[in-house]
Amino acid sequence: MIDLHTHTTASDGALTPRELVARAHGLGIRTLSVTDHDTLAGVPEAAAAAAAHGIELLPGIEITAVDRARDVHMLAYFLEAERAAALEPFLRSARDDRTRRARAMSDRLAALGAPVDMDDLIAGAAAAGKAVARPAVARALLAAGHVKSLQEAFDRWLADGKPAYVPRTGASPAEVVRLVRGAGGLPVLAHPGLLRKDELIPSLVEAGLGAIEVYHSDHDPGTRSRYLRVAERHGLPVSGGSDFHGDDHPRAGCFGRVGLPRERFTPLLEQITEAYAAAPDAPAPSGSVS
Repeated sequence: MIDLHTHTTASDGALTPRELVARAHGLGIRTLSVTDHDTLAGVPEAAAAAAAHGIELLPGIEITAVDRARDVHMLAYFLEAERAAALEPFLRSARDDRTRRARAMSDRLAALGAPVDMDDLIAGAAAAGKAVARPAVARALLAAGHVKSLQEAFDRWLADGKPAYVPRTGASPAEVVRLVRGAGGLPVLAHPGLLRKDELIPSLVEAGLGAIEVYHSDHDPGTRSRYLRVAERHGLPVSGGSDFHGDDHPRAGCFGRVGLPRERFTPLLEQITEAYAAAPDAPAPSGSVS
């Protein structure tokens, strides 16, 4: 099985990279990508564990772009260490914005009578190059006894439009596509069925979009068929994965069940190889998320 969309404790996942790989192996996943938010910090540990388990690991990341105050998630694959270093100033800026957002949500929660302690988590993440995402705030709410589940934390406080929600700031989706291309990676539009911004796709294709994530835990058969047609219309391969975050996440049961069909993997791999070859001397990106 192939799963090209997973998260670890390097961002908002519940399992360490080593634990994630071990779980994947036990479920029959033999090609895996760790795609943490705005950081590649989990990739080295995942790669070592994958080698020990005989799993093919595809280095990846999920970068958050912003379009009209809404997050647009862009997956990027095949960012090897030297190439990824070119993206690090941009990613560091993205992680700094995540920290700003977490602190702002913490301040709002305190004002709303639901204080949480985020200081140690933020300090530890900064030291390790990890990203702080909303699920970390949700877990802090759960630990403080303000909610009974992570879902309640989002439904009551943290979802878009809720009292403690703070929007992201960041680069546009097209800019992220160009930055990933410049570093030799393959940019992929993540879960477009959740995004519901199909009007962005033509401009992203023009900027260099490499694939569309069609197979996803939150895509029903009709949504998959729709985006298969969109990908075919633009001459793009497709990607897929469970978007697994941990056992406390609604998608937990999809790990080992939702992934990219094997026959769809070869066209994607060909695009990844072409992207890498097209940027032999990838320049340091000049973009910023602030």
